[in-house]
Amino acid sequence: MTITLTPGQERAIQEAIRAGDVRSIDEFIETAIEALPLREAEFDVEKARQAGARIRELRKGVRLDRRGMSIRQLAHSQ
Repeated sequence: MTITLTPGQERAIQEAIRAGDVRSIDEFIETAIEALPLREAEFDVEKARQAGARIRELRKGVRLDRRGMSIRQLAHSQ
């Protein structure tokens, strides 16, 4: 791969090496690549809908015996 740098970019890399921020051009490039933001996978609405449907199906028939207490009362009962 051939990378063409502007004179300003070359100066910036050489200055980073002189300052001890990196030891080489290769290390500079590796550091720059690591600094790129991680791109999360694109949100898939259909998969989210299917997951929600599976969760609702699994929860069918599952009940919390609150004995007349509200959720807040139940949470603070112990």
